[in-house]
Amino acid sequence: MAEQRSFKFSSRPEAVSAARRALDGFDSLLDAGVFYDASLCVSELVTNAVLHSDIGPDDELRLDVTIDDDGCLRVTVTDSGHGFEPVPPDGGDESGWGLFIVDRLSHRWGVDREAGTCVWFEMGSRRVADEQLEEPQEAASAQSEAQQETRPDSRFRRGPMARLRLGTQTTV
Repeated sequence: MAEQRSFKFSSRPEAVSAARRALDGFDSLLDAGVFYDASLCVSELVTNAVLHSDIGPDDELRLDVTIDDDGCLRVTVTDSGHGFEPVPPDGGDESGWGLFIVDRLSHRWGVDREAGTCVWFEMGSRRVADEQLEEPQEAASAQSEAQQETRPDSRFRRGPMARLRLGTQTTV
């Protein structure tokens, strides 16, 4: 019972809540926890697109939501901007945690900058989470920085947030 939906929103703050509402109906196809996590990740990606895409408020953001027969949810947020390089948040930061949240909650996520900026994540039901999701060949492994391939127009991520160099914060 695969399902796909696409939506367009103006690049304005109200796009965030509209994008969350776009997930309505998927709640019956996903575990409640996965649906909640997906809603939060959608909010974070759309917020980043609105704040950091350097496009006008009348320019469009595109949200594509797909769930396959195995219960794997893939969400893609696309804008015509150039993207940004996230600065790893510090323990005292009140903002800047969006991609950290996406990284922790999703099974896999990435950025493609070939035509604008396309940020995506995948997550699924508990049974899908226990299986290894097939990773694209061009995906870079987060296991070892030495093995990580970097292409200027695309970046694929998988694994713990350590790749953004967020370590434990110590205070003296």
